[in-house]
Amino acid sequence: MPLPQSVAPRGSETILLVDADPETRKLAAFMLGKQGYTILEARNRAEAFAVFNQPTREVELLLVEVRARGWELAEEVKQKQPKLRVLFMCGDTGMGAKLILEQRLPFLRKPFTMAEIAGKVRSALDVPVEKVLTAGASL
Repeated sequence: MPLPQSVAPRGSETILLVDADPETRKLAAFMLGKQGYTILEARNRAEAFAVFNQPTREVELLLVEVRARGWELAEEVKQKQPKLRVLFMCGDTGMGAKLILEQRLPFLRKPFTMAEIAGKVRSALDVPVEKVLTAGASL
């Protein structure tokens, strides 16, 4: 059962949000910003890599849409930052969703409420570092 918005989990970490759909990206950024997170946005892999290549940016969570080649992006970024936490977003039941479910990876189903996105993000960020899948592990 989702938490009421007034008690949705909060945080202060930095999240890179990657989604080609501007409406979804802006809505998710707004919702997470209201919960105290710093949100960096990217429309695609190239923009996401530009963020990760900035030495002043410490991204703690990659929140990525599966259809935006999110699977590949997550694997490539984890080569550089193995302990990065990843949360996949998925709005359909296609191959990407199937892979996420088969691998039992953390995911957020779209559409989502503020309580759902806040809860999933907080859960992903709270995974102990030693339990985060490292590069080369089956993402």
